[in-house]
Amino acid sequence: MRTPVLFRRLLGTAVGSLLLIGSLVLGATAPAGADPPEIRFENLCGAVAFEWDTGTIGGDETWATTVLRDGVVIDEFEMRARGGREYGARDGALFEIRREGLPARDYLHRSPDDCVDPPQLTVAATSECSSLLLTFGNLGTNPITGIQVLIEGVGGRDVAPLGTGSRDEHHRLPDGARFHVVTPLGSGVASWFSGTYVKPERCTPDEVEVRFTDGCDGVRVDLTSTAGGVYRVEVIAGGGVAGTAVLAAGGDARVDVTATPGTSVLVRDAVGGSELGRHTVGEPACATPTATPTGITPTPTSDGTAPTPGRSSGAPPATGDGGGLPVTGARTALFSLAGSLLAGSGMVLFLLARSRRLPFTGTSGQ
Repeated sequence: MRTPVLFRRLLGTAVGSLLLIGSLVLGATAPAGADPPEIRFENLCGAVAFEWDTGTIGGDETWATTVLRDGVVIDEFEMRARGGREYGARDGALFEIRREGLPARDYLHRSPDDCVDPPQLTVAATSECSSLLLTFGNLGTNPITGIQVLIEGVGGRDVAPLGTGSRDEHHRLPDGARFHVVTPLGSGVASWFSGTYVKPERCTPDEVEVRFTDGCDGVRVDLTSTAGGVYRVEVIAGGGVAGTAVLAAGGDARVDVTATPGTSVLVRDAVGGSELGRHTVGEPACATPTATPTGITPTPTSDGTAPTPGRSSGAPPATGDGGGLPVTGARTALFSLAGSLLAGSGMVLFLLARSRRLPFTGTSGQ
């Protein structure tokens, strides 16, 4: 009676052993997940070298990685099991490596003791409607040479030596093109900035409205944009550039052009060359105003029109009482009559006084 029970126990033990062995075998043959890459840093003259390695063989895992220098994103890429990159850096630059799902790593760059005159370069990039705007800066006193813009699928473009200060450059790129700004570093290059040109939305010529208003000395050009990016505009008049404007996304701008009637005016994209508007200057829509003397209101003529200031009934201006206006017509007659009456009254009074004194005239002592 005990034999079947014992048999079942032995059978259960054997099955359990087989399952354990099978799981161990499967665990040994299954591919292991890659460990997070360990990053190593090295100070170079004018650059920092990054290297990383998972320490395992095989695996195709990747980690979305963002590189910041002094708080500015300078590169984004997919970090694989192992690799390395070199980034340009000034002494004291702070790097931060951010990887998806992993703690961030910081690193402060210090130039080696034997490093002499490393490049003091800064780079900023902005995607505008017609081009990639790159702003280069040189914080040092020595010119920076060997700068290149590498465009994936297009090739490299040399940048002229950069003296102290800053300079803007416009590079026309295909939408979605990846680019890198590099300088020489030993037998390779150091990357100062990497990014992708993304053309802003609604960047077409019909998103820019151009209005022309003829004036005394030429034409006023008013610009209104509904584009999602910056347009750089130039106005051509008489065969030369008469004015420029930076038209911000959704912004307004104005350009005043001095030109004579009949001059052809062309408004175009200064980078891409697309025509935005065209106009021919018309006749001046203004006249030189005639000055009116202060404090004098012209007296209307008999036909109801106002005469030219300073003139009355065609007579030349005169000075004297009356605010400088001539005394003519009815006013002259009134003044003459008043004078005659005053003269006559004086004569009568004189005669009356004389007649009253006559009776008292005689020889003294009578």
